[in-house]
Amino acid sequence: MNNRHTFRIVGLPSVRAGIGVPTMSATPAGLSPCAPLGHGTLADLLCMLGIDTLITPDEANAASQMVLRLRQVPAGDHLIHMGAPSEALYFVRTGTFKISRTDEEGHEQVQAFAGCKDIVGFDALCMDTYPTAAIALEDSAVYVVHKSDLLDLSRAVPAFGLELQRAGSRALTRTTALLDVMSAVLAEVRLARFLLQMSCQMAAAGQSPRRFHLLMGRRDIARALGVAHETVSRSFTALAIAHFIHVDGRNVEILDMDGLKVHSRSTRRSQDDLGTPSARLQAQQRRSAFIPMGLSSLAA
Repeated sequence: MNNRHTFRIVGLPSVRAGIGVPTMSATPAGLSPCAPLGHGTLADLLCMLGIDTLITPDEANAASQMVLRLRQVPAGDHLIHMGAPSEALYFVRTGTFKISRTDEEGHEQVQAFAGCKDIVGFDALCMDTYPTAAIALEDSAVYVVHKSDLLDLSRAVPAFGLELQRAGSRALTRTTALLDVMSAVLAEVRLARFLLQMSCQMAAAGQSPRRFHLLMGRRDIARALGVAHETVSRSFTALAIAHFIHVDGRNVEILDMDGLKVHSRSTRRSQDDLGTPSARLQAQQRRSAFIPMGLSSLAA
């Protein structure tokens, strides 16, 4: 028996058992009480994804017997190392991950931020190694599903297979969103698009789309936007001056959602960029003279 697999099914011998269970003092909230400590069931995962109502009673019973490993990832630790063997997919139960890749010269490009219900590692589903790295931005937990067990799970619970198809669609959407951000000429427009994407993610998670806390610092935001981290601070300032947003440390409030959306659709360079050198210098001095409360504390 191969002990590296991450779940077991009672009564379904085709799926193999796993080891390496982290010791926990109690079953985490929201997990099935019948699952071993440090584990959840496929039924728990389907419930988290909101598709538990789409399965039949027989499928629900089968899902409740499928035990998945629940892996804890402390803030700052890698869930996935770029280039490591691709063995599993990870469904985020709690926390946030930075998804990035690093080139041969050591330059890091942040590609996405994955939160609750997102799948991490899906980009390696058809590859032998992970093309990106995933680092926890806060204490996080993920359900672990081994790639070699995906077919058995999908056959036992077709709704799970459907969710994998949706994950593929979301991965394409995320790539399109990244291209949309990078297509903007002006850095503050890139930031506006980034904040609107964060707003949509918060709304999808059932949280406020106008007020949210940024777990990532300005350097990670800069790597996601493809600009210098100093430019991120100036862009936050520009959006705050325009009264689109208010920033207090890493807490962001969108004051004018419609205005921010209009600004995000801008494809032209700013008037400061198009003006004379003296005009650009005056604009920089105006921005330096007005730093919104809390903006200077946006951690790197």
